[in-house]
Amino acid sequence: MFLGKLNKINFKKASVTLSFIVLFECLLFPALKDGVNFFSDRSEQSVSGYMLDVLRENRTGLGSLEELKLVEVILFESISHKIDPLFVLALIKTESTFYNWSKSINGALGLMQIKPSTGEELAAELNLKWKGDETLLNPYINVKMGVHYFSNLMERYNDDREVTLAAYNVGPGIVDSRRKLQEGWGNQFVSRVLTNYKDLKERAEF
Repeated sequence: MFLGKLNKINFKKASVTLSFIVLFECLLFPALKDGVNFFSDRSEQSVSGYMLDVLRENRTGLGSLEELKLVEVILFESISHKIDPLFVLALIKTESTFYNWSKSINGALGLMQIKPSTGEELAAELNLKWKGDETLLNPYINVKMGVHYFSNLMERYNDDREVTLAAYNVGPGIVDSRRKLQEGWGNQFVSRVLTNYKDLKERAEF
């Protein structure tokens, strides 16, 4: 399987590592960009467990240990950028339905559907080795790039989440042009992400 074996990693060790990361990050970043701290009333293990359940209910194309590692990466990257990880899950669900090997008709790849041209720029920005499509089909790198890109767009659009989502979907150049002309820019995609986000949060309450 792509990504190779996660040598001698067991679930107990991974869970302890993940719990430590979540606890550490929550202490550093108590307020997320969404204005909601998903971790406030939950233990680190319940958060990671919930996210893992969401992944495993879907066809990810990844192995069990790879899914566990993916949860760790989503949590770390999301909270590092002060974004609710459930929002990132909602974005991934909308873009790829959690399937790592997704490819759009426009050539966007992976969990967060990143185009190779954008991916190459992000790889240079993040000092990552660029290997073309292979890089974007690495789920951990794909999420790292996608969350970083979304965070940059949030800053560009002054934390306007709807405009940022539209820019993530169709590109900031198109959104900027359409805003000047007072035209729409893909509200259907924005609505799907926000609906998925709402559903994930509501389910997490139980």
